[in-house]
Amino acid sequence: MPEQGFHIYAAVVKNLRGVIYSSLPPEAFKEKLSWLRKRFRYRNLGLTPSTLEQYGDEVKPYVGRLLLELREPEPALKDLIGFYEQLTDLPRPVLEAYCYASVYVSPVLVLGRECVNDLSPLAVEKVLVNRELSDKEYKLHMRIADYTVLDFYAWATSGALEALRVMAGGQDARPILEERLERIRKDKRRYWRVISDEGCEFLLYLDLLLLLARAGPSELEGILSSYGWVAPATLAIVSAVII
Repeated sequence: MPEQGFHIYAAVVKNLRGVIYSSLPPEAFKEKLSWLRKRFRYRNLGLTPSTLEQYGDEVKPYVGRLLLELREPEPALKDLIGFYEQLTDLPRPVLEAYCYASVYVSPVLVLGRECVNDLSPLAVEKVLVNRELSDKEYKLHMRIADYTVLDFYAWATSGALEALRVMAGGQDARPILEERLERIRKDKRRYWRVISDEGCEFLLYLDLLLLLARAGPSELEGILSSYGWVAPATLAIVSAVII
């Protein structure tokens, strides 16, 4: 995928509503995409390379209008995601959805409740609902999910870089990781209008850093030495809305 100008990247970040992820069969994916198209006509939705490859026929009519093909603002991003794939054994489409959402400061939009398990290795917290949400509630809380990513972003990515350095040096990064979890749990208050103690998932909090913490110091040093200038941008706390 060719590199894009930084001015294009900046414009996409400003107007992106979310990064699409799904593992549904094509027809079921098309139905969920139709739901999104009818309700979110004035903001763009991002497609990762894996999503484009998997659902090319379904998304092709809408690329350039509602849907945008997301490109790497930094060429090393593709190789870094491959490195994460080796370290975590997570599927490439899952890692692309998370990393592109992080780099583009945006939530993940998960098309299909059946896809929640795909993301569960990255999920550190969740918001449950015990009823069907209205379109108005979905629109409101998708905006709130956007703020979850944005408000955490500078702190979370800077903290991720610090944690990588600490762990690569063989030291204990638990205070950093525990603070991330504590802030995430407090952030759930944003969803007070719909949150429930039981029910089905409406939103997941995704954090790759906790999985990377299981790697050895030499592997983490490899991230810093080869990708240190881009890795922090891929390690935000990312909200994932289930649709």
